[in-house]
Amino acid sequence: MPLLTTVSGAATWLAATAFFIGGAVNASGAKSIRDDFKRYGFPSWWCWITAAMELATTGLLLVPATFYIGAALGAFVMIAAIVSVLRARNFRHIPPPVLFLLLLIVAASTHF
Repeated sequence: MPLLTTVSGAATWLAATAFFIGGAVNASGAKSIRDDFKRYGFPSWWCWITAAMELATTGLLLVPATFYIGAALGAFVMIAAIVSVLRARNFRHIPPPVLFLLLLIVAASTHF
C-alpha cells in the first residue's frame, strides 16, 4: 500500500516535512535564530547541531526500518525545545515544537 494512503503514512510525511523545514530554518544560521539559541542558554552555533538532528530525523522517519529511531530522535529534540522555551518564558515559540511532537506521536501511534 502506498505510504500516503494511510493515516500513518500521511502523519509520517507531515512530520518528516515539518522536521525538514525546521532543520532548513535552523541550518540557515540567521542572526535571529542564533540569538534565540543564546537566549535559551545554548551557544549560538547550536542551531547547526539542532538542524543536523532535525534533518537526520527527516531521513530516519522515511525509512521504515529506522522509523522508530527517527521518532525517538525527533521527540528528544522537540522535548528539549519545549523545555528550553518554557524555561526562557518565551511562550510565543511554543506552538512549533508542540506541533512537531504531536505529529510524531500521531505517526508513531499509527505506525505498525
